Amino acid sequence: MQVQKKLFHCGDVLLATMDKEIEEVLAAVHAVEWRDSFEYTHGGTVYRHQAAYNLALAAEFGTMGWDPQPVLRTDPKLIGDFRKGLVFVEVQFGNAAALYRDFYKFRYGLANGLLSLAVLVVPSDPVRFFPTRRGSVRNMADFGLADRCLSVLPVNVPTLLLGLLPAA
Repeated sequence: MQVQKKLFHCGDVLLATMDKEIEEVLAAVHAVEWRDSFEYTHGGTVYRHQAAYNLALAAEFGTMGWDPQPVLRTDPKLIGDFRKGLVFVEVQFGNAAALYRDFYKFRYGLANGLLSLAVLVVPSDPVRFFPTRRGSVRNMADFGLADRCLSVLPVNVPTLLLGLLPAA
């Protein structure tokens, strides 16, 4: 799958240090092919749309040795999608309000030495990304909203924002 990307609060030294992990994140995302009605079979069950993409991405990250569902804190429970070393990944297909919870996780993780780079993966345009689900994606998290929030909110966490693009 193709992506658009934007970096926030990332210096050259950090990016050079995390180069291998960033390449693996991009490889995992590129390995999953976009389809207008995406399906993925896991454990004999066929999953569709958001759940299917989450499982397909989990399989790709798993083949590269990423830890699934890393816990930053148990109470309140702060769990991510994937982590390798100090790179923490969130894949967000939920409601736009879920972005703020992700930003809080990133801030907590950085402040407590649990991450050095956050990666947020969202659709660039949910209506085009999920064309068969138009009504159910109206308030979904997206690249534009995440970009605006990361640009103005005092999150100040080194972040790689990836926007998933539907095929042209």
